Amino acid sequence: MRTLYGLRYSSWTEKALWALDHHRVSFRYREHMPLIGEALLRWRTPKGVHPSVPMLLDEDGAITGSFNIAKRAEALGSGAPLFPPEAAELNARWEETGDRVLKVARAHVLVGMLQNPRAQRESLPGFVPGFLRGMMAPSTKLGVRFIARKHQAASDVDAAIQETVVPALERLRAELGGRPYLAAGFAYADINGAAMLQFLRPPDDRYLPVGPGTREVWSHAALAERFADLLEWRDGLYAKHRLR
Repeated sequence: MRTLYGLRYSSWTEKALWALDHHRVSFRYREHMPLIGEALLRWRTPKGVHPSVPMLLDEDGAITGSFNIAKRAEALGSGAPLFPPEAAELNARWEETGDRVLKVARAHVLVGMLQNPRAQRESLPGFVPGFLRGMMAPSTKLGVRFIARKHQAASDVDAAIQETVVPALERLRAELGGRPYLAAGFAYADINGAAMLQFLRPPDDRYLPVGPGTREVWSHAALAERFADLLEWRDGLYAKHRLR
């Protein structure tokens, strides 16, 4: 059975899930456990490829990265294309921009995780019983610090937000210009735009169910207020295009 490995709260995983669902590709989902699952992840990763999730395992082997997984979903599935030829440059450009923004978002979330015991409890594997979750919550800091080292997370998050995130969101606002899509119709660039906004405020629990502590660390009140129009656009995009 085709399997997607990911981190459910990760914007990269959400992009891959959205593309697979959009094209109605059947798959099962498996949650990756940082640190604990690293050896297995490295074993599954093709030689010469940085081990990371999301990762799709299918008959052609392992495919890493949300962009590559979305392209694979388009080749396998049905529905309107997310990668029409006329949107090739647009999709590539917003993939690059979105990737830079999400790296800053990840650093912001990692800092929040270290300071939020409730989010730490929520990040524990589902098999940990309730009466042990409070006691084991601090152990998640090991996983958080491992991710930060592995992906070389920005040390000055506030500066990175001003240098990378704010200009990207201003550009997204300008290119949309009040239109529903960046291209003539719904494309992968729109998924990237929506993913960039996740750390301002996550989508509704109908689409991305996370606990209250996790929602706290995946939030930035000042940016959410500054870019309220983009969040409204994102929510409309989810309502119209995010199939479950």
